[in-house]
Amino acid sequence: MDPVIGIIAACTRELHPVYTTGHDYVQAVERAGGLALLLPAAERAVQADMARWLALCDGFLLPGGGDIAPTFYGQSPVPQMNSTDRRRDTVELTLCRAAMQHKKPVLGICRGAQVLNVAFGGTLWQDLPAQGAASICHRQDNAARGEVFHSLTIEPGSLLARVMGEGGHECNTFHHQAVCDVAPGFLASAHAPDGVVEAIERTDGLALGVQWHPENLASEYPAHAALFEWLVEAAAGTQ
Repeated sequence: MDPVIGIIAACTRELHPVYTTGHDYVQAVERAGGLALLLPAAERAVQADMARWLALCDGFLLPGGGDIAPTFYGQSPVPQMNSTDRRRDTVELTLCRAAMQHKKPVLGICRGAQVLNVAFGGTLWQDLPAQGAASICHRQDNAARGEVFHSLTIEPGSLLARVMGEGGHECNTFHHQAVCDVAPGFLASAHAPDGVVEAIERTDGLALGVQWHPENLASEYPAHAALFEWLVEAAAGTQ
């Protein structure tokens, strides 16, 4: 059976709210051989539904989205912080910890990488430009999501290097926050040219977080598709 990959679906703040996630996440998982299952970040998920999610899913994907409330990593918001969704934060942080306890692999993308870091004790740059943490642009034109924008330096011998290959790589970029202090039990496995952390991974190989959006690149760039193949293959090992 195809491994089931649970993808968090966030609730939009519209006149008629809906739970939704990006089409490209689902396609990337399906191309990699997984069965995508959308999981609504609803209030009851933290308690009543979490055990069911763990029983239903072989692995999890944390998609991109808005800012994580800085209270979860012991800070107050800087003026450049965008709106937050504490319900989604709580659901995803709880899921990260539960998934690791049950040896279920997790791939975090953009916000998802930041969630992984915060879930296990790391911190974030709340706004890269305002806090002087970046010297290159990390937010390209949103209309060019399928185009690479800056280079990546991947740590030799890391899980990410084994997944994507150790050669030169480029990525797209759509973020104003990033990992600052890497969580205990994780290591930074890729950096942007200005030193901003672009990927983290758990030292036991169960979790991988990337700051860019490989789902938008996977159809054209095999190295980025390989991230979803890693998740599906790792999830197959839990069946």
